[in-house]
Amino acid sequence: MNQPMHFFRTLSASLLLLAAASARPQAMGNLMYETNSRMFFQQAEQSVKATIQGNTLVLEVNAMMNMRADSYLAIFNLTQLGQSAEEADSLLQQRLGNLMSRLGRTGVKEKDVFTDMLSFVPVYELETTRKLFSTTYQEVPAGFEIQKNIHIKFTDARMLDQIVSAAAKEGIYDLVKVDYFVRQQSACYDTLRIFATKLLQEKLKNFSSLGLELEDSHRNAAEKNGAYFPLDRYTAYQTRTRTSLNSRRKGQVADDVRSASTLFYNKVPYGNFDIVLHADITEPPVQYTYNLTVQCQLPEAFPKKDVKEIVKYIWLSDTGNAKQVVLP
Repeated sequence: MNQPMHFFRTLSASLLLLAAASARPQAMGNLMYETNSRMFFQQAEQSVKATIQGNTLVLEVNAMMNMRADSYLAIFNLTQLGQSAEEADSLLQQRLGNLMSRLGRTGVKEKDVFTDMLSFVPVYELETTRKLFSTTYQEVPAGFEIQKNIHIKFTDARMLDQIVSAAAKEGIYDLVKVDYFVRQQSACYDTLRIFATKLLQEKLKNFSSLGLELEDSHRNAAEKNGAYFPLDRYTAYQTRTRTSLNSRRKGQVADDVRSASTLFYNKVPYGNFDIVLHADITEPPVQYTYNLTVQCQLPEAFPKKDVKEIVKYIWLSDTGNAKQVVLP
């Protein structure tokens, strides 16, 4: 009776392993097809966190915290052309006014929008002059161009879709970048310092239990912190899908199918950190890191014994005999 049951368990385990192996590529996604997928996943081995060099013990703790931004700043570029300076300025102000009205309906306040003047310059075009034996080209004024950047502050990341839609309706398509801001940045480092210090103390206790004399050791400590913002963590990616605008237009077939290039958020991997706070993320966060390193100079394993100086006096006679002399 036991043998068939054992066979059933073995068969069940084999089926589970086979199912897990077949399901794994689905969980990996299309990045597995990239030739340089290793750099995307960044599955780096953990660095050495404790080393002994001679009589020096080096302990290290790496901590990370993912923080959701308190506010965001989207920057759009706006370019306006006109046949005269007045026309270019009038058209630009009209577009900005319409944009402000649309942004107000999304919840963006007027004080949270700032326009940054970049340039206001004349635009030239080439005028062709044909003569009997030659043709000359001369630049002549054709109009004016105004460029401004529009800075829009908002507090909810989901508002960005509405802001982009509002800008697109006014012919503003160039989203330059989005900045992330965290108010209490120093508090993030303080929290990481507390957790890292507690873990380091536990490591010191563990090494003391191994027989290392850490209580009498001379110690040096150093800390280092850093921050990674989402703008720096987006990586280029070649999609597996194909896109086309003219493949079927008016009954004609055009061969303009192409593979689109895009970006994806590539967080700092957790593999090199002892502590990761707020590890579960959906929205790209600001990633704060903290490193605490302690060097412990251990006492000598075999301390030197006290050396007593011994002085002897020897008397050498004329015949060459040596005799020890004891002085009072």
